[in-house]
Amino acid sequence: MIMYYNIDRSVRILINDIINDVIAPPMSSIQFNLQRLNALSPGLENTEAWENWCRQNHAWPEDAPAPRADAIPAMMKRRMSPISKLAVQVATELSRDEHIDFVVFSSRHGELQRTVALLKDIQLGEPASPTAFSQSVHNTAAGLFTIATKTPVPATSLAAGEDTFHCALTEAAIYLSEHPDHRVLVIDFDAPLPAPYDEFEQQTFQPYALGLLLTKGDDIRIERHPMSDVNGGGIQENALPQGLAFYSQWLNSEARFYIDSARQSWRWNIERVEK
Repeated sequence: MIMYYNIDRSVRILINDIINDVIAPPMSSIQFNLQRLNALSPGLENTEAWENWCRQNHAWPEDAPAPRADAIPAMMKRRMSPISKLAVQVATELSRDEHIDFVVFSSRHGELQRTVALLKDIQLGEPASPTAFSQSVHNTAAGLFTIATKTPVPATSLAAGEDTFHCALTEAAIYLSEHPDHRVLVIDFDAPLPAPYDEFEQQTFQPYALGLLLTKGDDIRIERHPMSDVNGGGIQENALPQGLAFYSQWLNSEARFYIDSARQSWRWNIERVEK
């Protein structure tokens, strides 16, 4: 006896999604070449300082002064937040004397420091600063970069939780697959959560910006594997944001390594490491 079940189409789609994403999750990969990279953080302004940071188990300099921002026009610099200065400085340095076709800015929290300050002013009955309000959006750094450098380049800003850095690389790789002769600049930047949200911060780091200039190629290949537990139960966040976790491995000349999040496992394969 054959029994026929009339299953709603939406239910069938849900069952297929569970099979594909949980029971037999797909593996995907991206690849690209890395032409140049640079990173900036208070007290960490050159490769030697970052290498020392690695050797000291990612110990952050204490009472370090604000890093350089000499690539940003003075009139703009006075109005910018510290995290935007970091992002725009790194982006400007990497794009100097380079033709850039597309820019991806990625930040998990973006201008949250400025947003919290605005909310506090409103709560106290004070008027919100128009300048602060206009620069509290997530694509602030992207807009300021194009203005500071007078570069009419397409730019996008991404936020994807713990996997923000790898999603930015995915965005860049997809673009390069469609435009193999182009060059893409990826700027990953972030700062710790401000009060009162700092109680939810699980990572220990200082404000930073990391820039990568990418081209089409397969020197670097990243494979994505969904974690078996999609709810993230029992999986701890990395001690560092993913961008800094990559940079630490890069400085140590590691060619094969994993960077995991609650939902994804990113496997790096680097064929040629050139600092």
